[in-house]
Amino acid sequence: MATEKKVDEVTAQSEDQNLAEYPGRTLGVVALVLSFFLQIPGLIMGIIAWVWSNKVGRSNVPAKVAVAVSATLMVLGILAIVGWTALLVSLGSEFGEFGEFGEFDDFRMPRRGA
Repeated sequence: MATEKKVDEVTAQSEDQNLAEYPGRTLGVVALVLSFFLQIPGLIMGIIAWVWSNKVGRSNVPAKVAVAVSATLMVLGILAIVGWTALLVSLGSEFGEFGEFGEFDDFRMPRRGA
């Protein structure tokens, strides 16, 4: 009977510890939400929350996920910008071979006074 009571107390204490607030927990959740919309603030807040929770010896999974998601989305965004820039430059060089206005040089507006 006494061992059952101790087991129940230990289980209750471990559940309380899992639900207890620790430094960086709320910031980690906020960073996780922000990481989908604003990657740089989400990354910064996730790192801060991760460091705070590590200082007290707790694992902060939302902060770790926020860092991973925001870093991944930042890399994908940079790759998309580089890809679009390369596409636009290649299209611009393709159309640049026709001259200043392409094949429509005959339809330029005449200058005043000429």
